[in-house]
Amino acid sequence: MFRKTTLVVGALALMFVAPQAHAAKGGWVIDFNGGTAIPMGDFKDASKLGFMGGVGAGYGLSDAVDIGVDGAFTMNDGSDDLNAALTAIATAIEGTATTVTGKFSMINGGAHLKYKFAMGDESKVTPYAVVGAGIYSVKAKTESSNASYTGDASESKFGGRGGLGFLYKAGENVGIGIEGTFHHIATEGTSTQFVGVQAAVSVAMSQAK
Repeated sequence: MFRKTTLVVGALALMFVAPQAHAAKGGWVIDFNGGTAIPMGDFKDASKLGFMGGVGAGYGLSDAVDIGVDGAFTMNDGSDDLNAALTAIATAIEGTATTVTGKFSMINGGAHLKYKFAMGDESKVTPYAVVGAGIYSVKAKTESSNASYTGDASESKFGGRGGLGFLYKAGENVGIGIEGTFHHIATEGTSTQFVGVQAAVSVAMSQAK
């Protein structure tokens, strides 16, 4: 059984930004995450720096390789240029000042594989590389002072990610870390891309004997 303090640390991890944790061979870990989504490419023109958070679980196939599942929620406000363009179009149509703002959100779920680089038995720091893939449900939403310009549209598309990170062993069952990943989503017209910067608290649920 975990100590109460360990459970509290796991709950507080929801307030951090996080990568999936590392499991020892034959062991499971639960990860809690939250962080920042930095838009890239065309998505950068349409949106601002946003929030990203989620949860995951990993299983250690070996001391070097983890596999797992994960889910995340990402939200970005529309950029100033996008909001100005939407407002100008609505105002021109209505003939009176009509404010329109855009927002983007994504919910994704999928699987990942992580390779950990050996640093020696005495090291508490483990660098790693991660790749993952899954389905991203992408929604674009507008809010307006005129209900005629309030609405949303969504689509679900395949996407993938890859990146690097490291985990620091803070206790027997608790690890903290940081991770950077590049996400590419095959949305219609043009791909949606962003970089997730995450930090983590992970809690080991079981460990090989």
